[in-house]
Amino acid sequence: MDATDRAIRFLREIDRVDLAMLLPYSTYEYGTEEIWYHHSMPVIELSSPKIYSEAIAGLPEWDQKRIAEAIHNTHMEERSRDSAPDRLVLKTIDSEVEDSLYAEILIHRNQLVAVSTGKGRIQDLDDYYKARHRRIATALAARGIDNPNPFESLWDWYHKWKALFGSYSERRRFINDMYEPLIARIINAPEPAVPAREPTGWERVDRAIEKARSRMESAKHEEDYQTVGLLCREVFISLGQAVYDPTVHVSPDGVIPSATDANRMIEAFFAQAIPGDSNENVRRYAKAALQLAIELQHRRTADFRAATLCIEATSSTANIVTVLSGRRDRSEDTTG
Repeated sequence: MDATDRAIRFLREIDRVDLAMLLPYSTYEYGTEEIWYHHSMPVIELSSPKIYSEAIAGLPEWDQKRIAEAIHNTHMEERSRDSAPDRLVLKTIDSEVEDSLYAEILIHRNQLVAVSTGKGRIQDLDDYYKARHRRIATALAARGIDNPNPFESLWDWYHKWKALFGSYSERRRFINDMYEPLIARIINAPEPAVPAREPTGWERVDRAIEKARSRMESAKHEEDYQTVGLLCREVFISLGQAVYDPTVHVSPDGVIPSATDANRMIEAFFAQAIPGDSNENVRRYAKAALQLAIELQHRRTADFRAATLCIEATSSTANIVTVLSGRRDRSEDTTG
């Protein structure tokens, strides 16, 4: 278990899931910070991807201290309680993250509070705010969740608070109340039925897989699960379009596939990438996965289990195609 994993578990045990969700990509080490002259104090240097570091930086002081406490209390090496750090020093690392929605929502909320309480200038922040607002709205829509924030720009929020809220506390309370149900829904969401895989790198494929997984999280009725099948079928179409090259690939039956004929495009790719009887099982698996998506799309008794199996088969097939296309190859494996 990684060190931050222990801190995450500690925070979850004291019902601070909201803080635990900000640490999955972080690492830490102990350090000191000079106060004045030769006097210094112990600190915890927390290194996180930029989006998470920014979200943590926007937390109130007492929440940052709670994170420091969780790290110190679960640190495996013996440390003196007298020198327990209660301050985080945040550092940014260059690292990709699978899901930044929660962090972006916190940053968005904190920015709305900041500009309305004299801690930020709209002119400096509005371009970044508007771009983030679009990303959040798109991500929430993919999960079937309504966006509670109607302010597409910080100027929209400015006109609202100027008309209705005279004090900083009123403005802060309005924004916190607006976001509270959304944040509660995200932090209390159950674990996904199908864990996320490494992205393929094909934007439309990855976007369709994410939409299918998000729809799965909010699905309740047969029609919702059928939609998962439809989205999985879109994954196969985008996958076929990503790898099929008519100058290289020929479908087994000789028919030139249309732009939406996922079956023939992927079959043609497999026939060239892994020919021969010894690879028949891999080709058969991909074909069965596509058929599963088509059947789910039209099954009037579609349910949770069928949809989960469909997403698992679809995402694993996408991964297989990614491997065969060479996108997973390491440099030492391809230089000969």
